[in-house]
Amino acid sequence: MATLLIAVIIASASAFSPPLLPVATRTITICDAKLNKIASDFNLDEILAAEKEFTNNDSDVTTSEQSKRVKSRRPRAKDKKKLKMKKQLERQQKEKAQNGNANADAYAVAPEDNDSEESDANIDFESIDFLSCEITTSLDGKRIDAVLVDLLNKEQDANTEANIRISRSQCGVLLSNQCVFVISPDDASDFLAKTNSAEAASFSPELIEQYCSPIERKSHNLEANSILVYPSRQSLLSPSSAAMALLSNSIPPTEIIPQNIPLDILYEDEYMIVLNKAAGMVVHPAAGNWDNTVVNALAHYLMNESPYGSGEYFTKDTENTQNSNEEVDGEELNDDDDNMNDSVTNSISMLRPGIVHRLDKGTTGVLVVAKTRTALAKLSEAFANRRVKKQYIAVAIGHTGEDQWIDKPIGRHPLHRQRMRVVPDASPMKQIRLSATPKKQGRPAQSYVQTLHHDGKLSIVQVQIATGRTHQIRVHLQDHGTPIYGDDVYGFSDWNKALSSRRGITRPLLHAKRLEINHPITGEKLVFEAEPASDMKGVMNAILPLGEEV
Repeated sequence: MATLLIAVIIASASAFSPPLLPVATRTITICDAKLNKIASDFNLDEILAAEKEFTNNDSDVTTSEQSKRVKSRRPRAKDKKKLKMKKQLERQQKEKAQNGNANADAYAVAPEDNDSEESDANIDFESIDFLSCEITTSLDGKRIDAVLVDLLNKEQDANTEANIRISRSQCGVLLSNQCVFVISPDDASDFLAKTNSAEAASFSPELIEQYCSPIERKSHNLEANSILVYPSRQSLLSPSSAAMALLSNSIPPTEIIPQNIPLDILYEDEYMIVLNKAAGMVVHPAAGNWDNTVVNALAHYLMNESPYGSGEYFTKDTENTQNSNEEVDGEELNDDDDNMNDSVTNSISMLRPGIVHRLDKGTTGVLVVAKTRTALAKLSEAFANRRVKKQYIAVAIGHTGEDQWIDKPIGRHPLHRQRMRVVPDASPMKQIRLSATPKKQGRPAQSYVQTLHHDGKLSIVQVQIATGRTHQIRVHLQDHGTPIYGDDVYGFSDWNKALSSRRGITRPLLHAKRLEINHPITGEKLVFEAEPASDMKGVMNAILPLGEEV
């Protein structure tokens, strides 16, 4: 071995990066063979020439070019929104010009739209009447959806249904489609000077483009002295308005439309009917699902096919009659109801005739529906007084452990309005430690969870509930750390994706298996059982040992 000081290599490398140590101290011990290989591959002249060329090219960059690089930085979110709205207006003007020349050239080929990523909000603002509201100090910091719902429902149009109330969810639709704008306090005075009034009901698209920035988030906090520009209530409810198309799936119908949809009937007489609800069906019309529900299917079946008569809610000669759900104090709604707090749906009782309890859209199993007012009152009383035994079966992720009684209150999530959660312990010591103001307590919820089988990854559980809170089983199992397989709200997304890709299942594997109740008229004890759907059975069979059944 020979010791050699390779100062030349170190000196040339220092031209590209600062030296870590003085050249004199960097010594390398290397064998003669490797030294000869390095010397043959190393060309100092080429390295120095490349370094000189790199330095000359770098010095040619002018100050103006550097300034262009700075100006070409990523645009701010506000600038991107204005650019998006400008492209949208240009596209609308282009479409109008093409429609005007359609008769001149009926066979003209429309140009390609290269702004496909901007086509998600193709709203014709000229057909919408806008109102404006100056944000006072009392509204400073308020959420846009809370303020907007108050403004839109402040004055109801006499020509529309009195029960139609624009909800916060519908306001979110307007926001996501960029139909609500805000004007900054700096531009507010100029805007008011051009409109001559803060209550002007007609703003040109050019004026909106010049001063307004669209609001897209429902959680946007308003700023004092700014101006809010929003569609008028009349525009939203007018069939000729472009905004009406946005909310058409949110405005309730005036009557239930019978639809010929197959039903799995477990029991029926002249007072009640019991179904095995299929997956993918909503129980009654609600925001986003005004048809293709269990109620629509029942309307057709009872009026046309039932051997026991149509009951009191559906007749061929008269319109749908409102039910008496309003007499029930505190509906006994099943653990899987997404629409429990839908103000639009719950304000129109005729949309849920005879409905005693509800199952979520993805949940299958036993569902009881009354056919007469007397039966509805009796059944609702039985549910409210906990005289009904309900048994569910579910597939949960992980090992649920030994049988256990879960007694944890459930309340609405403070941030995600469509979700529920187990309410944290509201003991006085924790309240002092967490917050100066006492937290809102949830409603009592009790579930008895029994593990039937576990294969190391998934568990088949049987759940009996003593209460009927919204999403009760799903929330309790999530809080336990073993959410329901396929639950896209409370479950694990990676597990749900695997279930969807392997088996094509995109719903929570939860089934209302058994229900015990006394007949509302005769008092006879009735027991109803329903088999799980085939997709859930397939998953359960993969978990269970060969030949074993639940």
